[in-house]
Amino acid sequence: MIPVTVMDEHNDAYYHWICYIEHKFIPPAGNYLLHIDHHDDFEFGGYDWDLNKMPDTPKDALDFVDRALGIADFIAPTLWQGIFSTVHIMKNLVPRPLEAAEEFVRLMGGTVLRREKYIPLIHAQKKREEAKNYRFYTNISGGLGTEDRIPGDDFSGQVVLDVDLDYFCWDDSLSTAGDKRMEITKEAYVDYMSDRNHPFRLFPIKYVKAAEHGGRYYLEYKENRAQDKRPDDERIIKRMDRIFEWFVRIGLKPSAIDVCRSSYSGYLPRDRADFVEREFMKRLKQTYDTELLKLSEMHV
Repeated sequence: MIPVTVMDEHNDAYYHWICYIEHKFIPPAGNYLLHIDHHDDFEFGGYDWDLNKMPDTPKDALDFVDRALGIADFIAPTLWQGIFSTVHIMKNLVPRPLEAAEEFVRLMGGTVLRREKYIPLIHAQKKREEAKNYRFYTNISGGLGTEDRIPGDDFSGQVVLDVDLDYFCWDDSLSTAGDKRMEITKEAYVDYMSDRNHPFRLFPIKYVKAAEHGGRYYLEYKENRAQDKRPDDERIIKRMDRIFEWFVRIGLKPSAIDVCRSSYSGYLPRDRADFVEREFMKRLKQTYDTELLKLSEMHV
């Protein structure tokens, strides 16, 4: 029985993975992440956390998610922590050759992660000696081909299948996510409007600005982007069937599966979310012997 968990936004995946380790669905290190998503979520940078002390319990993991992780940078800490030794990011909707590259994560100042290419002439000794601030991993992209191979029964870790449903239908304009604003004081608004070099005025105004509405003041985020063209039901189903046919063809045997709705961000359009989720979960059940778990059942 393969455990399946569902989340609203993708940064919660870190918490799910720690729960998988807690319940021994996967080992604590050396696993293979198959990340199927319209976005790679592979941002690196600074975190509001001492990364020398990574979470190892669900409670600490949830605190880490809430304090430090966004929906685009939650994979990098797992590479630093060693949960995954291979990350396979598949954004492509049509067959693309598999490409693998050796890379490493470097910890800087205790709170910043940098991603760099592995160059044997320069980094071989650090890899050999397992240098303190370096973690080496394999980065794979592409897939859906007839000759694809990913780790099978001889792989020492386990495969985690991580799917964002926006892979099948997306809207990068975030137009379905609702108002994106935070109320501020009048003093903060006046400060913003009167200071030409205010830190928030240095951001592109098309994204972030202060505004007044009916005597109340807000910091607003907007994207002036045209909506992506929505695929019809037939195209969404075709994308799903293609990916499940690929799973079967390569003999994919995930030890755990997590599914992201992207329901608050709006990357999966809200008017299509129920249909996409229902059709995906139906195919998941048809393909694998799965058990849908609630996080409350996993958090001990």
